Amino acid sequence: MAHVPAALESPRSALAAGSFGSKVVSWAKRRLSLRLDGWQQYALERALEYDDNKQLLARTVLLSVARQNGKSVIVRSLVGWLLDEGHKWDTFRKWDFILLAAHDAKQARIPYDYIRRDVISYSDISGWGHTARRQGTARARATQYTGIELNGVRVDVATSQPGSARGISPGLICFDEVLTQTTFKTYEVLSPAQVAIPNSQMLMTSTAGFADSVLLRAMHDRLYRQSTGAEQHDPSFMGLWWRADDDDVGLDWDQLLKANPSLDGTRLSRQMIQSEYLILPRGSWVRERLNRWHDERVDAPFSIAAWGLCRLPAPLDPNNVVGGYVVACDVLASWTEGSIIVAALRRDGRVGVEVHRHLQARPETPLTAFDFTREVAAIAKKVPLDAIVYAASSALAPAFERHAAETQLPYQSIAGTKVTMACADFAEAVTSKRLAHDDPFLDSQVASAQRRFIGSDGAWRWTISSTPITGVVGATLSVAIAAKTVSPVQVFL
Repeated sequence: MAHVPAALESPRSALAAGSFGSKVVSWAKRRLSLRLDGWQQYALERALEYDDNKQLLARTVLLSVARQNGKSVIVRSLVGWLLDEGHKWDTFRKWDFILLAAHDAKQARIPYDYIRRDVISYSDISGWGHTARRQGTARARATQYTGIELNGVRVDVATSQPGSARGISPGLICFDEVLTQTTFKTYEVLSPAQVAIPNSQMLMTSTAGFADSVLLRAMHDRLYRQSTGAEQHDPSFMGLWWRADDDDVGLDWDQLLKANPSLDGTRLSRQMIQSEYLILPRGSWVRERLNRWHDERVDAPFSIAAWGLCRLPAPLDPNNVVGGYVVACDVLASWTEGSIIVAALRRDGRVGVEVHRHLQARPETPLTAFDFTREVAAIAKKVPLDAIVYAASSALAPAFERHAAETQLPYQSIAGTKVTMACADFAEAVTSKRLAHDDPFLDSQVASAQRRFIGSDGAWRWTISSTPITGVVGATLSVAIAAKTVSPVQVFL
């Protein structure tokens, strides 16, 4: 099959001198009689690129295609090659443990069972218990529940169950269906375990996720920024994401091929896909067959009526502002649209917020970071600024860090739990009528803004959707910071 290019792809590093990918492909054909499709071969080639010293470049790899295109075959082939031949290379000599991770044991054991049966078929194992191989070779075993071991390399599974992945140092972690991770807990356990092993790698595979697929969302956003040039490429991260161009492509087979790169092979049936199209709910079809994010609408953090009760003419009247102003900036990862929001604490205890500018790119004039730093500098000349805030994950972050060093302006990066706290503060300001606004642009964006929950404790962040909400994100950050300005009136106690 011809190779189908991915819609999103990490740039190829100038340090890449070769790849072990072709060795895995040849091994799978010889040992398992598997002919990998073009996209699978390309994915292995990119994932296993090495430098002049044969040191792997990518420590984290993200591969995403629609369902049933053969993601597990990549894991099966890679792990099998490492057990049988790859362990002989100096690059992988310290990889004596491989971990297959997933949300639950059933999911983790899907690739495990394939690998176990493969090992039994090509090695000298006569049963499923402990056995000895030919004299002079390493002990081998391939059991249903107690792990696989061959040539000194052990394979086992880990789940989200507490403690199942602690105290280990795997060379390779194959993390299946990352979309099921609604918190960062499993990742936080697995990621540090790689530090002790040279060239260790985490291979993440998944289809597009849900509103609460926080780990996959973070990895996807990182890939998007690097793929579009909004963020400088880090060779230790490599991602490939196949998807259709739009949610509403119907049965356009050219579009379906973009999300299903094995479509013209033997893995997928066009008749089956046609049946899916007639049966599946739209959200499921978009995620599972077009491999695109489709955030189902969930309850908003406050009602439109509550937002309307916060309307107040001239919310930032200079005669009513206490102290300095807070500026917040947000831009889409595609650099097609962005917003600059201004907020300040008022004498009546409310936080006033206004849209300073909504920036949009034109075909001949794309947005740049300079468009934002120029506007921020202009505001700073007119009014006193307490802070210039932005999300740490924003594409604007590198430019703002440089601008802060050059100008000493009070830039402030907001990251991690502080963003979720800002979202909670913003919602509380609306519901308690401690917010003042009067901007139709914010009205239009608030009407479509929806939250995505993070974990089980009720924390949430604004969700990515087809409708940009850069104004809402900016308002959220600026209001949360401005509300904490010291004044005679205590706000957000």
